[in-house]
Amino acid sequence: MSSPKIELASKEKTDTLALGFFSKKAEKKDKKKGPPPSPEFHGTASSDLTALQGRLQDSHHFTGRRNDTNLLRFYQYGAYTNVLLVGLGSASKFKTETVRQAGAAIFLAQRREKLSGITLDGPSLFANVESKEIPRYLQAFCEGYGLAGYEFTDLKQEKPSRFKPSALYISGLEKNPANAKAIQTAAALCESINFARALGDRPGNYATPDLLSKLVGDMAKSVGVKCTVFNKARIIKEKMGLLMGVGQGSVEEPRFIILEYKGGKKSDPPVALIGKGITFDTGGISIKPALKMEEMKYDMMGSATVAGTMMAVAKLKLPVNVTAYIAAAENMPGGKAQKPGDIATSVTGKTVEIINTDAEGRLALADAIEYAQKENPQAILDYATLTGAVIVALGTLATGIMGNSRELIKRVEEASEATDERVWELPLFEEFDEYLRSPFADIKNASDLREAGSSIGGTFLKFFVDKKIPWVHCDIAGSGMQRRDKNYMPRNYAAGAMIRLNTHLLANWERIKPLS
Repeated sequence: MSSPKIELASKEKTDTLALGFFSKKAEKKDKKKGPPPSPEFHGTASSDLTALQGRLQDSHHFTGRRNDTNLLRFYQYGAYTNVLLVGLGSASKFKTETVRQAGAAIFLAQRREKLSGITLDGPSLFANVESKEIPRYLQAFCEGYGLAGYEFTDLKQEKPSRFKPSALYISGLEKNPANAKAIQTAAALCESINFARALGDRPGNYATPDLLSKLVGDMAKSVGVKCTVFNKARIIKEKMGLLMGVGQGSVEEPRFIILEYKGGKKSDPPVALIGKGITFDTGGISIKPALKMEEMKYDMMGSATVAGTMMAVAKLKLPVNVTAYIAAAENMPGGKAQKPGDIATSVTGKTVEIINTDAEGRLALADAIEYAQKENPQAILDYATLTGAVIVALGTLATGIMGNSRELIKRVEEASEATDERVWELPLFEEFDEYLRSPFADIKNASDLREAGSSIGGTFLKFFVDKKIPWVHCDIAGSGMQRRDKNYMPRNYAAGAMIRLNTHLLANWERIKPLS
C-alpha cells in the first residue's frame, strides 16, 4: 500500500502548519496540587508564536503531552489558516522514538481531520537535536508517519471510505542533502515493513506455502533479488525430513524459498537470514484449542520478517551479501500427519523424536539452518514465532534473543538501541540440553516440562548449528504480531517487527570471525 509523499519544502504549500511543543511541568503553588503542565516551544520565535503561546497558556486545553494533537481551525498563523499542535512530552525524555511516534500522531490527526496536505515546522521538532543527528531523527519521524496508516483491505469487497492524506511537507530542513536521503531511507523501510505486514495479515487460504513463495518471488523480482523455490520433490531430494514431516498432514505441499542478494565483495561469504514460514498452524495431532486459532495465520511472521528485510536491503543497495531461507509448510492434523512418537531425519541425518507436533516451527528451522550451512555463511540469524513462553516472559514489547556468539548478540543489541526495536537476551544454559535428550533419537523436539520454554526452543535449534558459525535466534512470537504499545503499529494487524533492526545491522555490517 502507498503512503503519503513526504517532501522537504522551503515555501508554504498547504494551509495547515504543524508545530511541535514540549510539555513543561509548572511549579506547584501548594503541596496538594499544582497547575497543569504548559506547552513549551523550542523552535524559532516569532510574533505569531508569541500570540499563540499566550492563548495556550490561558486555555490549558493543550499541554504538550506526548502524542497529543489539537487542530486550531481558521487560526491565522503567518500564511497558514490552520495550526496543528503536536505534543512531544518532556524535553528531558526526547529521543528518536519520540519523533517516530510524533510522526504517527501527525498522520493520524491528518487523517482524522481530513487534511489532504500539511506542512510541518521542522525546527520545532528538532531544535534540541545536534545538527549532525537531525537526519537520523528525521528518518525516525518519517518511519512513524509512513507506518501509521497501514491497513489490510485486500480481501474486502467494499473498501473502507476512510480519508487518505496525500502529502506532508517539512520546512526548515531543506538545506542539508542528508535529510532528503533520510526521507528516502524511511520510505524504503516503510514499504518493506508494510509488505511483510501484508504477508502476515493474509489468511491461511490466501497464503499457502505455494502462494507465499509466489508473493515473495514477485517481490524479489521487483527489487532485483534472485529467488529459488524448492517444490516437494526437491525438498525430499535435499533430505529435508523435518520440514516434510511438518507439512505431510496437509494437502498444501511445503516449499523452501531461497533469496540471494549480492551487494558486497565476491569473496565475502553471505550473512544467512532464516525465517519460519508455517503458513497456518493447527498444532497438528497435538491440536491447539479453538480459541484464537485464527491468529495462527501469523505463524509465518518469521518468513515475512526475512522477506521484508531482503526487500529493504535491495532497495537501499546495502554493501553486504545476504541470503535468506524460508521453510514454508502448513501444519495440519490430516490422515498422513506426523504423530507424537514418530522419528524424523534432518538434512545432515540427525534424528528427532517428535514429542509434540505443535513444536513444529523448530523442525522447519532446523532443516533450513543445516541447508544454509552448506553455503558456509559468516553468520546465521533466524526469526520465528517460536514459543508462547516468550510472550509470558516479555509480553509483546520485545523480541527474545539467544545464541552462541557474544559478538553477534552484541551487534543485535546495538542495532536494537539504534532503531528502538527492543530485544532481550535469554539464556542457553548447558543444563537445558538434558531437557531434550531422547532414548530413541539424537534429540527430541520438546521437553516434558513447561519451564524455560523459549530457551528450550533455542536449545533445540542450537543442536543443528555448526559450532564455528556465529548464530542468533530471534523469537518474535510476541513482538511480531498485533501490538498496542506503538501508535505506528495499528493494533489489528501484523507488526512487521525486526526489519528496521535487521536493516540497520546489515547496513553497518563488518565481517565477523568464526567461533573457535
